[in-house]
Amino acid sequence: MQRLNQLQHRLREAIMAADADGTAVRVASKTVNATRGLSSPEHLRIYRRAVTGTFKRALGQLYPVTMRLLGQQFFDGMVCRYMRITPSLSPDLADYGSSFAEFIEGFEPAAGLPYLPDVARLEWAWHRAFSAADETALNIDALSEVPESDRARLLFALPASASLLASQYPVQRIWQVNQEDWSGSEEVNLDEGAARLIIWRRGYDMRIDPLHDSEWSLLSALTQNMPMRKLSQSFPDMATLLPHCVEHGWIAGFKLGESTD
Repeated sequence: MQRLNQLQHRLREAIMAADADGTAVRVASKTVNATRGLSSPEHLRIYRRAVTGTFKRALGQLYPVTMRLLGQQFFDGMVCRYMRITPSLSPDLADYGSSFAEFIEGFEPAAGLPYLPDVARLEWAWHRAFSAADETALNIDALSEVPESDRARLLFALPASASLLASQYPVQRIWQVNQEDWSGSEEVNLDEGAARLIIWRRGYDMRIDPLHDSEWSLLSALTQNMPMRKLSQSFPDMATLLPHCVEHGWIAGFKLGESTD
């Protein structure tokens, strides 16, 4: 008798195989019972189509702009390639697709759209922000109670929903003009400049905020757990820059790092 893991492996190989009539499908079909109306391979092909369709719909919902830019047929073909080399590691389909942008970077048929991987990164960040747990704003009262002697150890954190994205292309504009409810000009100038963005959620308000150089540098430093002592050395305008970022909601928490004594 086949071991369960061997059976599962054969079925997965058959489901993910590019050729619906190939060796993997024929081998796996031997473990599937035929019925009066359908042969074993036909049963397996139905399951293949169901699984493939599920992944296409899931990634289409996560990456609607990417799909619109490519067209449905091209996008579906790309998803089929992606799913064959990227197994799902979670029972929740909302967790699937985190590496899709990296896959697009190496997908030669999409090389004519060099901005596409960053558009996909923005869409994943949007999905991540939408799905993140709710949280409150930075507790200013608690921050003010930190003793002066401990403030050099402060570590600030971005909202749990937040992602930073840097692109040499105007990906926010590309994303914007490809929304279903967009009614303005659809013109996009790829040479209009790079984008530095924070994608996050404040309550029910989904946001894509452009960042200036100093804002980007500070928020990037916070993701590296740079303590207040080093931040003050690296940012001469820290006294105004930090409150500015707090006011915008880009800093949502703090803790004390290890003592340097």
